[in-house]
Amino acid sequence: MHYPFLVADPRSGLHYRLTDTGLAELSVAPKEPDWIPGRVIANHSDPVWSDSLANAPIETISSVTAALEDLVFATPDLKIPDVDSLPDSRAKRHLLALVGLWRELGDALPEGLAPVRHVLNLPYGCFLTPTPVVEGSIDPLAPRSLAALYARLKGEFGSISAPPGDRAASAGSRLHTLQGGIASNQITAGPIDSSLAFHGLRDPAACADFAAAHARALIDAGTPARDIAVLTGGSPYQIARAFSAQGIPLSGLPADLPKRDVIGEAALHLALAKRPPTPAMVLASLVLSPLMPWSAQTGRDLAESLMGGDFRGGILNQNSAHKALWDDIHASASSLAQLRFLLDRICDQITDGERVRARLAVPPGDGSPDWEVILRGIQVMPPPNPDPSRNLEGVSLWLAHESPWRPCRHLIVSDFTDGLYPTRPRANSMFLDSEISMIRETTNLALSGRAESLAQGLAILDHQLQATSESVTFLIPWRDLSGARLQPSAGLSLVARSIHGIKEAGDLITDLSRIAPSDWPVTHHHLPPLPTQPDLPEALNFPGQDLLSLRRTDDGAAKPQSPSRLETLLVSPLAWLLAEVGAEDMSWSAEELDVMAKGNIAHDVFEHIFLKDQPIPDPDTLAATVAEAYDRALTRHAGYMRSPLWEMERRGLEREILQAALRWRDHLLALNATIVGNEIWLAGEAHGIQLHGKADVILELPDGTLLVVDHKKSGTSGRRKRMEAAWDLQAGLYRDMISRPLRRENDGMDPLIGREIAVAYHLMNDGGLLTSGLALSEGSPARDMGDAVSDSAVEKLTARLAELGAGRVVLNTSVDESFFKKEAGFTPYALTDGSALVTAFIRQIEEN
Repeated sequence: MHYPFLVADPRSGLHYRLTDTGLAELSVAPKEPDWIPGRVIANHSDPVWSDSLANAPIETISSVTAALEDLVFATPDLKIPDVDSLPDSRAKRHLLALVGLWRELGDALPEGLAPVRHVLNLPYGCFLTPTPVVEGSIDPLAPRSLAALYARLKGEFGSISAPPGDRAASAGSRLHTLQGGIASNQITAGPIDSSLAFHGLRDPAACADFAAAHARALIDAGTPARDIAVLTGGSPYQIARAFSAQGIPLSGLPADLPKRDVIGEAALHLALAKRPPTPAMVLASLVLSPLMPWSAQTGRDLAESLMGGDFRGGILNQNSAHKALWDDIHASASSLAQLRFLLDRICDQITDGERVRARLAVPPGDGSPDWEVILRGIQVMPPPNPDPSRNLEGVSLWLAHESPWRPCRHLIVSDFTDGLYPTRPRANSMFLDSEISMIRETTNLALSGRAESLAQGLAILDHQLQATSESVTFLIPWRDLSGARLQPSAGLSLVARSIHGIKEAGDLITDLSRIAPSDWPVTHHHLPPLPTQPDLPEALNFPGQDLLSLRRTDDGAAKPQSPSRLETLLVSPLAWLLAEVGAEDMSWSAEELDVMAKGNIAHDVFEHIFLKDQPIPDPDTLAATVAEAYDRALTRHAGYMRSPLWEMERRGLEREILQAALRWRDHLLALNATIVGNEIWLAGEAHGIQLHGKADVILELPDGTLLVVDHKKSGTSGRRKRMEAAWDLQAGLYRDMISRPLRRENDGMDPLIGREIAVAYHLMNDGGLLTSGLALSEGSPARDMGDAVSDSAVEKLTARLAELGAGRVVLNTSVDESFFKKEAGFTPYALTDGSALVTAFIRQIEEN
């Protein structure tokens, strides 16, 4: 919290600002209770904001909390005020609602105010150390409660005279003119001089780098670091990074990094875990929580398995207590009684479980949980603002919304953007400005409205300029760190009034982003260039290593390859190798309805509606069975889609699958085919290696031919181009497995052996059916692509296998991606969406 006045150390005479920790230590203040108004707002909704809460809960909680904090700061004693003197009006209803909310919160106060209230109620003589204030240092528009703290300290310890308050800059300079009041009507324009400079750069990171380089140049020229100040309105960590790179110490950085509210996060994730359907990322985040009883590595391993679709928690089997806890975490709750029971059991087993349970307000009763109400009542607190660590010799770090804590000679404003300098005025969300005036006159509560907020912003900017004696450098970022466009601060127009000959305030800015760093006004320090990367070899060599036996079964035999693994080998041997040794990309993200998810759901539905040895269903029956199978498939593959947020996507995908099923029904009837089996595991030998894989469906045609079909959740055009280019591989490998099977007991392959076999792709998005090796009757809706659809792919695969046999893993080149797209007719996902390691080892060659 910002204390808007200075105090003096009676021994050294040093003037400094109080901190929350410092004030609490000086007054031996007790630990303050948590300030969590969000839960009370959600659970005890007042009629004043109940409708808003129902329509926009997050925004309403934030707005009401801000209004309540304004009320607390406006009281002179930090006690619940008496507002009965207000006449009946909208203002009184709103104020009574805030007072009632404050009363529900008991002794809790916003961050930093509990020590202030303790001091205001503390008898004289109880401070550990005398703490006199600096006379006249309090901001004129300081909140009433902090002004009362200033008066309390002055009453017991007196005051120390402040340094002379005359304008610090040289008379006649533009900075001296601005120090007369940036919004003054009496500003006299003059030519620009060295006391003001305006530079535009790309973004706040570039501004931080320039600020650090400018400070380094000043220090190299003989200016002590303590005579320089840098001003920022955002996170100070860009400034900290840049100044650290320059080797310049900062004074005023937070002593500690912000700490997450792990209690609130755990409470929120627990509630989301109990509400079906539970997103996998919620469970993964929960098992990674430091509150869990297992080790951090166990949590990471469990999270990875969850994001991979394994929810069994088998990694915890060796510890029965941990496995029972996981089962409780994973279980959903269908009633309030079950929810309370599960939450109580879980919180008994985790660190700080009582505090987590206290954040979870579950109403009494046995009905179904109102999840929106429960989730609204959980407040995840923003990171607290740690006390700044200030030293005498570092560059001063000032914050935009605070008056400066010591003077400087040179000021660098690192982010002179719209909304800062002056800070954009904030209207009170509960009261009109006219109501604020009435409240102040009637109750002596000094609430702030838009006018007071603007005046305070201008006053702080005045203080910042008045604390500077030689120069101010304004840095204007054109974009934020996400690339969004930024506008210069409104203060630029106020500053421009002091400089004659300026038609537009923006004309003052020198756009350094368009100037070479060698021409910048200060030396721009670059990091040393990275060492030249050595040329990559053509291949990685593993002499004597059987690369096709890296994965082994429990009995030591080499695991067979699958068609999908061989397709990866076809594109990128390095990507294949990483998968063989378990070094694939392990990053994970929130669930999304991507091509993979759609394909899994569609395959599941087809497996359960077109059944072996059953007649082909009619369209009406098919519509009903698709709906039932689709519902079960969502449970197995994408439970998150049951959420109301996914209703449009859920219904859209169901329509797509029904249309695909109706078109597939037409193909089955046209072929007069019988379904031999769905999702059949096959094992066989081809190209000198063992294979295994699961065929989507195998059909028997009237002439006894078997048709192995691979369903693809895609369109016909791309697959047709690939087959025409002879670069198709997958379906042909299933044919090879049936032709040269590796038999095992009860493998179900007896009906398949010795039969003529053709292959086909069914493209679900548009209903195309592309075959190979099948003589089609005239007028058939299918299209036969001939017998050579895999010749080029098999030739390349044979070469890849020979390379692996010699222990060579050939690296990709920069022309491979375009070759596979243009010549082979497919997108090489192992290169475009694969591991960063694959990309890092692509050899750059010139394309002919």
